[in-house]
Amino acid sequence: MVIAIIGILVTTGLVSLRGVRASARDAVRNHDLAQLRLGLALYFDDNGSYPYPVKAGGAGPDFSTELVDGTIFSQNGNPLYPGYLSRPFTDPVNQQGLGYYYYYDTNDDPAVNHRNYVLCFHEESDNSLWFYFYSTGVYGEGDHCPTLPAT
Repeated sequence: MVIAIIGILVTTGLVSLRGVRASARDAVRNHDLAQLRLGLALYFDDNGSYPYPVKAGGAGPDFSTELVDGTIFSQNGNPLYPGYLSRPFTDPVNQQGLGYYYYYDTNDDPAVNHRNYVLCFHEESDNSLWFYFYSTGVYGEGDHCPTLPAT
């Protein structure tokens, strides 16, 4: 009887711990995107546009799982690091196959000249929703990472 009770308590504790870890990773994601947004705002103030996504030659989007030099997530050639950020940011899990990564894209319409962006991450603890930020200040949650609306 004592062993059964201990087994139930251990199982309950492990399940609770898993949820706490997912919530902690989501808190890290929120913090990372807040830092990225600040770095992007500072970059925009200095340059008049946001950094181009470099995947596929500047067509974007950029993903934190693909550490291509020159992206806002890379160590080398990162337009935000070290001038605007203290370090490059990647998702705590950072596995695209699982859906946990950071997403960045700009509007590459020549008339707009990369003056808008969208940043997204996939939440673990809140029914696996995507949380997104637009450069316009609009943010929200949805079942997918939205693309940047046409201007």
